[in-house]
Amino acid sequence: MASDALSRAAHHGAAPSPRPTTPLRLLALDIDGTLIDSAKQIMPFTQQEVARVAATGVHPVIVTARAINASLIIERKLGVAASHIAFGGGTVRVRTGSGLTVLEEHPFERSDVALMLDAANGADVHIGVYTATEWHVSDLGFWGLREARNTSIWPDSVGDGAPLRAPADPVFKLMFRGLPETLAPIKETIDRELPGAFAHLSARVLEVTTSRKHGALRALSDHLGIAPHEVIAFGDTEADVPMLEAAGVGVLMGNADPELRVAPHVERTLSNDEEGVGLSLRKHFPTDAPFRI
Repeated sequence: MASDALSRAAHHGAAPSPRPTTPLRLLALDIDGTLIDSAKQIMPFTQQEVARVAATGVHPVIVTARAINASLIIERKLGVAASHIAFGGGTVRVRTGSGLTVLEEHPFERSDVALMLDAANGADVHIGVYTATEWHVSDLGFWGLREARNTSIWPDSVGDGAPLRAPADPVFKLMFRGLPETLAPIKETIDRELPGAFAHLSARVLEVTTSRKHGALRALSDHLGIAPHEVIAFGDTEADVPMLEAAGVGVLMGNADPELRVAPHVERTLSNDEEGVGLSLRKHFPTDAPFRI
């Protein structure tokens, strides 16, 4: 597996990056495909290394397109207090000694939610609508059950067969699941009608948020007085690339799409099933502690 990752790095012309001379002070972690493995669990060595690095004073931040309540579940499983960037940047919450404080939030306009739902009306897709505290789904079939299993969150309401409408509370994310050829026209409509939104299509999932991870991370790091070159960030998809490229150390997971292009200074590590995060943390935060994996 390790040789596979090295060969991929060679294929993309990525040379090993030197260790930064400035201490790293903020650790940004994507969840799916990065912090958690393909079984949706945090691997033991990675959990150990995140805790070790956090204990040195590095500020952990969970950066995800997931809802904030799902991000908080990951924090509890990780066992390390963290700040949160959820809904792809739609909400930014700072962890302090007294708890979490909302730094900024960017929900959709209600009319924009209606436009996106209308774009999916009549299509064979599963629809999920996320407010700050609730998850509403069009049905509880295969895709709804899969998302519930992946995130440990049960939907707050299930559609009755009629077209799903926007809830009363502000919406931070919409998720459409189905065949790529069915999702593509929905994305085209969103890209055309709502150029300020970020519609990320990956395989059979289309996630739409108001913000991008890298902008939210910059806002959080500025608030904490941490410069971009003092950030180490991990991710695995197109949605993570600007964040990785802006960080002092950006690390792309070995399970990323081989065709995904990143700047030459972005490092490549092993996959999320090979403790890629934990091994890179051991590399950038050396220790005399025993290496057991």
